[in-house]
Amino acid sequence: MFAAPVHRRGFATSCRALAGLTGPVESRAVVFAEHGDPTKVLKAHRYRLDKLDKGQVRLRFELGAINPADINVIQGVYPSKPQVREDIGPEPLSIMGNEGVATIEGFEEDGQVEHRFKVGDRVVMGAPQLGTWQSHANLPHSSLIPLPSDTHLHLRQAATLAINPPTAWRMLSDFVPLNPEDPNCVSKGKKKQWVIQNGANSAVGQAVIQLAREWGVGTINLVRSRPSIDELKSHLHSLGADHVLTYDEFLSRENNTRTKIKEWIGRDGEMRLALNCVGGKETAEMAKLLAMDGKLVTYGGMAKTALALPPSLFIFRKLTSVGFWLSNWVQTHPEERQTMMRSLAELTGQGKLKEPETEVVELAGSDEEVAEKMSGVMKRIEEGRGKKILLHWKDE
Repeated sequence: MFAAPVHRRGFATSCRALAGLTGPVESRAVVFAEHGDPTKVLKAHRYRLDKLDKGQVRLRFELGAINPADINVIQGVYPSKPQVREDIGPEPLSIMGNEGVATIEGFEEDGQVEHRFKVGDRVVMGAPQLGTWQSHANLPHSSLIPLPSDTHLHLRQAATLAINPPTAWRMLSDFVPLNPEDPNCVSKGKKKQWVIQNGANSAVGQAVIQLAREWGVGTINLVRSRPSIDELKSHLHSLGADHVLTYDEFLSRENNTRTKIKEWIGRDGEMRLALNCVGGKETAEMAKLLAMDGKLVTYGGMAKTALALPPSLFIFRKLTSVGFWLSNWVQTHPEERQTMMRSLAELTGQGKLKEPETEVVELAGSDEEVAEKMSGVMKRIEEGRGKKILLHWKDE
């Protein structure tokens, strides 16, 4: 069922009879009452969704994605937090989930929503922390992004479209303009551009590789060594990676890596952009390889170590080191986000942007059974085992 393509039903919604389900309904959700260990504090909760208010949309979530940042949200160390709800149970609860795909089951007309959506449309989230780890929700239509009707996305593709691919797109566009659609694109009539990144096997890293390939940008990709490193390198090359190195290979003086990278880039190439989601000494070495006016963009810190950069890079090489967080960007670029999401959906539908490997976890049974299953899922994620998890509440 999770390979079903995303499509829209072909009927109008100006008639009240076609506004779908608008009355009360029960929802099941993964929640927490207090921050703490994700393997211990998550629980399942049933609550009643009220009748829709004007401008609200009734959603049935098909898949809710689990991202690394969700672990930090549960722990209470992430700046973006879900709303604390006092209206869904005897104690204040927060519903988890920041990314996912949902189907519109109904809406309450307000003069706008009926012109944006139809019953049966699929949507992704346009605002943070809306609670995608639940079966149903009532949300304002302004917080949702409709998926284009002329692209054929499978549910797994749609569920992983709204955070990691946009992060990759923006980092390749906003600091050193590499998007060929940008009139200021540095590649036009000039040197071939290159990007170096760590954490290249992450969902963002894989999106960077594919977008760079599509835009004619070369990539040098760094990953952690592991028993299956040859398989991982082969996978990243299949996505379009030009070169893949382990951190040990990258830092090895015996391999003379700096000389090799300069040869890869060549006299006709230039590398002004480095993307960092790890930190540590590898990142400083990445920055040393950048050309004059280079940009080091940090969007994560998985190593949990301080980032130390030599002052000489700023003084003599005019290095700029900046941070990027998609949540900040979307607050000030709502229209540009819609355009970007359409482009990403088109690339995904054409098979040019593949979603990361995923596993669907079915949620069903008693609240205790669901809580136990979620504890096991969180443990696997914290240990770095398995694929990207997508949650699906089974119908009862």
